[in-house]
Amino acid sequence: MSTQGHDAEPLLPSKVTNKQTKPLTQTSSSAIKALSILRIALGASTVIAPRWTCGLFMLPLPAASGILARLFGVGDIVLGELLITAEDKNSADGGRREIKRALWAGIGADCVGLASFAFELATGNVGRTPSFLFAGGAAACIGLGALGLQGL
Repeated sequence: MSTQGHDAEPLLPSKVTNKQTKPLTQTSSSAIKALSILRIALGASTVIAPRWTCGLFMLPLPAASGILARLFGVGDIVLGELLITAEDKNSADGGRREIKRALWAGIGADCVGLASFAFELATGNVGRTPSFLFAGGAAACIGLGALGLQGL
């Protein structure tokens, strides 16, 4: 039998190291803060006044569909809250892993939103103006998320 097992390095490195990482870049930090505030504000406005908020994007929302818009608004609030609270200056990586997870979750949700509006536009269920407004908002959020990821 070999006694090599106790002194050998592990095959897989540990996820958390003891060294501190450098702080987020100013650009990345600003993009992350802007994105989190934007998500929380849009989500809150959708929860509080779904017809008014959808009206800003020229999307008529029947009164009976308000609950669906509110559900999506809650999702944006949660994504914004996760992002704004992900940084942890006391952890070894500064919370970067959680920041990345929150950013990728938001990017994924926005990509689904883009695809959904493209489908609805193609099938004639939603007009061009609301589709482009929503798609533009989703694309802006994807851009801010990507900018935030660059500095991590």
